[in-house]
Amino acid sequence: MSMTESDFTSARPRLDTVPAGDPRDRGGKAQPLLIVENLAKHFPIKNGLFGRKRGAVRAVDDVSFVILKGETLGVVGESGCGKSTLARLLMRLMPLTDGHLVFDGDPVEALRGLSLKEFRRNVQMVFQDSSSSLNPRMPIIDSVAFGPRAHKVKRSAARRAAAALLEKVGLSPAMFGGRYPHELSGGQKQRVNIARALALEPRLLILDEAVSALDKSVAAQVLNLLRYLKRHLNLTYVFISHDLGVVQYLSDRILVMYLGQVVEIGPAADVYSAPKHPYTQALLASQLSMDPGRRIEQAPVSGDPPSPANPPSGCRFHTRCPFSEAVCAAKAPAFGDAMDAAIHLARCHLTDPTSGHSLAGSALSSLRITAPETSAA
Repeated sequence: MSMTESDFTSARPRLDTVPAGDPRDRGGKAQPLLIVENLAKHFPIKNGLFGRKRGAVRAVDDVSFVILKGETLGVVGESGCGKSTLARLLMRLMPLTDGHLVFDGDPVEALRGLSLKEFRRNVQMVFQDSSSSLNPRMPIIDSVAFGPRAHKVKRSAARRAAAALLEKVGLSPAMFGGRYPHELSGGQKQRVNIARALALEPRLLILDEAVSALDKSVAAQVLNLLRYLKRHLNLTYVFISHDLGVVQYLSDRILVMYLGQVVEIGPAADVYSAPKHPYTQALLASQLSMDPGRRIEQAPVSGDPPSPANPPSGCRFHTRCPFSEAVCAAKAPAFGDAMDAAIHLARCHLTDPTSGHSLAGSALSSLRITAPETSAA
């Protein structure tokens, strides 16, 4: 997929000049916009007449990382690894089992911190399904204006702001403002969702598979729109996707999840060129090639992920890892300081020379997983 600025619609969105700084900044340039510490979400499993708890699904388990101001953090992983649950936890759409959030130096929902209402003014989300995200009985200009109206903005002022936002995402308010969701294409609906998310002037935008339901040409236009808006509105993104090519195109850093845990995080260039975790290597090796002479007929890693209700001991990837040894099942690998955004970390015994793994400290390039290929007939 070729994604360039020319993929925009013919009328580029009209935006104001890029501001020199963000007046909403409270913690300073060095303060991460969002600190996530030991975040967990366990869904209880109950049975019997009295609904006694007999276990828990560990959808997100002890996740820590930071999001820097102005960056795009890409989140990747297989279906069921906890990406969407993590997004909802960051938005506080569901209660946390454990952990806490710190937004620009202020703890969220703490006694002297940021209230949940104020936090949500600063953090908004664009969901995967653009159709079900919109009220089918509400014109789109009212959908975009709904957030400000909920925050006591007058109807006329909210509709004026909504019209300006529709203009910014490339939709003419005069042409599209009065339309209903069923009268829009998939790409137009997602532009409306982006405008609605921007209505409260957030600083952090969480994009959960925001372009996965769109065809490639429309997805390219939306991605370029997101990059354009980020530069002009001082936005920070958390971008969740299955498409590794899209994540690489948009992201500054990459976070890889497996079975509810972060297994690798680091700068995008480092993760794509020199992945440190075998699972990340397998994900990258599974990308389809444009070369018909390099067809993948066998998956780089076999088997399905274990159940998050009963995760394996030690390293959670050891049941599928081609480099697994006894130490992998015996103890969990160390991860390092997830609060340091500059370093490249992996939750793997191969990266720890003192782990006891026979291949620990070996050049990872020599251990890289490659997908079996066959020559074109």
